[in-house]
Amino acid sequence: MARFKTVRESQGLELAEVAERMQIDPPALSRLGTGKMLNPTLATLHKWAEALGQKLDVELSPA
Repeated sequence: MARFKTVRESQGLELAEVAERMQIDPPALSRLGTGKMLNPTLATLHKWAEALGQKLDVELSPA
């Protein structure tokens, strides 16, 4: 979650701008960013990454 915030801030984007790009309410995005919303779906994380012009990579690794 910290990485999403860092990228957003480095791009000079407000939370509301990213939420609009994701088509969700700013308070919902705020809850994601602060960890108050646990267990976001992969679809939500992909949408968030796309809103920041990024790509989310998910990797399966041996334990």
